[in-house]
Amino acid sequence: MYPYHRLVKMVLGNFFRKQEVFDIEKEYRWNFRPGFGDIDVYPEVNNGRHFVFCDLARYDISFRIGLFRYVRKNKYAFVIGGSTIRYRKRLAPFRKATVRTKMVGIDEKFYYFQQTIEQRGEVKSSALIRAGIRFKGGSTIPVEVMRDLGYDVTPFMEPWVRSWASWDNEARPWPEPME
Repeated sequence: MYPYHRLVKMVLGNFFRKQEVFDIEKEYRWNFRPGFGDIDVYPEVNNGRHFVFCDLARYDISFRIGLFRYVRKNKYAFVIGGSTIRYRKRLAPFRKATVRTKMVGIDEKFYYFQQTIEQRGEVKSSALIRAGIRFKGGSTIPVEVMRDLGYDVTPFMEPWVRSWASWDNEARPWPEPME
C-alpha cells in the first residue's frame, strides 16, 4: 500500500512552512525511517519502495517551492516518463535514511532528477527519474511552469543524462503488443 501516512505528514509539515526559493544548483534532502510496511520477506526494504521514497522526496520539493499548489490549482498531474535505478546495498528498516535529490536536466517536456538514497553514510541506491506535468490533452513545458512560479531557468542536461535520455527515446526497443 502507498504510504499515505507519510504524505499526510508531509502536507501538514509544509502547510506551516514558509515557501522556499527554488535553487537549480541545490541538492535537496528528505529524511525518513523505513518501517514495517516497507520491508519484504528478507527482511529489507523492498526494491519498489526505493522508487516510492524517491516519489515522496520529489513531492517534498514540490511543496517547498510552491509547485504542488500550482499543479493542483491548474488541475495538472505529476507523471513519470522514465526511470532507472541501481541498487548498491540493502536499505535496512527502522534506521534513519536520506534521499538526496538534484535536478540534472530540463528539456522541452521533462524534468530530470538524480536521487540517491543513503543510510549511515553509505549509498544504498541511485535513481535517474524523468518526470513531467500533464494536463488533459497534453504536457506542460517545464521552463514555462518554472517561469509561472517566478523562477528563471533554461533547458540544460548533464551529458550522462542526455546519453540515457537518447538511449531511452531512440535506441531502446519498444515491445510489440501480444496478439
